[in-house]
Amino acid sequence: MSYRDDTFKSKFNDSARHLGVAPDQVISLKLRESVGSYSDYRNLLKILEHEVGIRWQKIDANLQGNGYLVGDAKVKIIIVEHETGLEILYIAGSIASLICLIPLVLHCWNSIRGRHVQQHPRDFHSIEIRRLDSNGHLKEDQALSQSAPWSAPFSFINTALTSAAEVLDTEIKHLRDDVQALMARVTELERKISKRKRAIRKTVKKTKNREKSRLNV
Repeated sequence: MSYRDDTFKSKFNDSARHLGVAPDQVISLKLRESVGSYSDYRNLLKILEHEVGIRWQKIDANLQGNGYLVGDAKVKIIIVEHETGLEILYIAGSIASLICLIPLVLHCWNSIRGRHVQQHPRDFHSIEIRRLDSNGHLKEDQALSQSAPWSAPFSFINTALTSAAEVLDTEIKHLRDDVQALMARVTELERKISKRKRAIRKTVKKTKNREKSRLNV
């Protein structure tokens, strides 16, 4: 494995720890652009906290840049500062993040950078998507700037979609919890059955030994 792959593996491991998932469930969305001043990131955090009402906290992680956990216990992402553009790390299966929190962050970032929907920014090049597969290997993809995800305007539909997504996320979590509880019960039953079988075999063996002893007498 190359140094670059090791670096990204470390990033995904640290991100997974803060997001509460496995490393292969984390996806990196990286905007490839030139950021002249880190004050843009300070402004992004201020807008998210004071104008949008989204909490954030700086985290101690190996992310190749300063990282911030954004959101709450139910919906959260990590944003990372880079000179080469904003990076967002999120949970692959989080619908609420995909349709609400990430577009909101991108919308605020786009506003700070002074871009408009009709503009094709000179300093923006592409969107890079990275993740680890189940074997820990780095997977990468790239989208052209024409497909920038912030281009769609916000509407009241976002609120309805967000509510629906939160419900779905909650239901999925409950299903996962139920499956884990069921698997734990099955494991416990298998353990008890195995223990019972051993006890029966032991009893049968003792009975046979007694019968042999009687016959020998």
